[in-house]
Amino acid sequence: MRVLIVPSWYPTEERPNAGIFFKEQAIALQEQGLEVIVAYPELHSLKELKKRKFKRGFYHKIEDGVETYRIKEYNFLPKIKRGSGIIYYWKLKKILVKLIEAGKKPDIIHAHSVLWGGWAAAKISKEYKIPLIITEHSTAFVRGLIKEYQKPFIREAFHEAKRIIVVGPGLKKELKKYAKQEKIVLIPNIVDTSFFKPSVVVRKNDQFRFFSLAFLTHKKGFDVLLKAFARAFKGSDKVELIIGGDGEERGNLERLAVDLGIEKQVAFLGELSREQAVMEMQKCDVFVLASRFETFGVVFIEALACGKPIIATKCGGPEIIVNQKNGLLVERENVEELTEALIRMKANYNQYNKDEIVADCHERFGKSSVCEKIIQEYVKAINSKGEL
Repeated sequence: MRVLIVPSWYPTEERPNAGIFFKEQAIALQEQGLEVIVAYPELHSLKELKKRKFKRGFYHKIEDGVETYRIKEYNFLPKIKRGSGIIYYWKLKKILVKLIEAGKKPDIIHAHSVLWGGWAAAKISKEYKIPLIITEHSTAFVRGLIKEYQKPFIREAFHEAKRIIVVGPGLKKELKKYAKQEKIVLIPNIVDTSFFKPSVVVRKNDQFRFFSLAFLTHKKGFDVLLKAFARAFKGSDKVELIIGGDGEERGNLERLAVDLGIEKQVAFLGELSREQAVMEMQKCDVFVLASRFETFGVVFIEALACGKPIIATKCGGPEIIVNQKNGLLVERENVEELTEALIRMKANYNQYNKDEIVADCHERFGKSSVCEKIIQEYVKAINSKGEL
């Protein structure tokens, strides 16, 4: 089976972690014996034109073992609301034509997120009669950020798709507004258990370490986490909070840590590579993230794969991740409840079994388990003569 992966965003030289989960899923599907090809029209804003960080044009090479086609281009239609979608479609079609000419017409197209990869893939699907599956990841749906002009294009793309995969329960509920309920199926993201795994790491101190990792934006709730941590452990030289990631809120968060009097207990590491993320996961005692919105929360299963208990919020995604074996779930934006969870987790830390956490993670979110479910949907879509 030949699968064409069409991501709405994907790792680039400038942003190596963007869409990294799409790439890891493509690699995992190929490991299951599928022929996987990635087609990514890599669009940049006109603001970058002066910087000329890259050369426009067609690129074809093997990236981490996966055959990848890129067309690097600028969005020359910035004033048109769906300008980037139009250009994405033009460039995606160019890639598909090259694939067909090379005798590599895909059996199925799997697009990640409807805007705009999924929408462009839907037009290709209809034109070339190739079955389409769209996996939706965007928090824009659960945050109420979908614009009116986008809604017809979303419905158009979802109508063309044989199946719509969602990664979390909150997203499944929201997408019922745009597509038939029977088309929507929940399949979680995968974790690379060969990369994120337990390790015996010797730390230089004996402090109890909470670790958090995400882009430092409002929706990730780091302000809530800092307030809760201060209420729970301010002044304790035996407890620390390590924060990985960078973003627009970093300055505000660093000032908040000072205002709360916990700056000596909190460390901001900045953006981390995947290797650094693994190391920090392995070094911590507990992973915590106080998100306001999540469609899933891959960082949680990465922590679980390392054998770490987690604290998460009821924000649309983690509800299917957290259970009695692996952690605690609290209401979002509730400082008092998160404070209690931090204290309880530290007090009862020894009750969590690392091996049980890892085994449960592998069973639910490991490559083979998740890929099997995706491949089943591929087979159904290919064999279906009409709508599923």
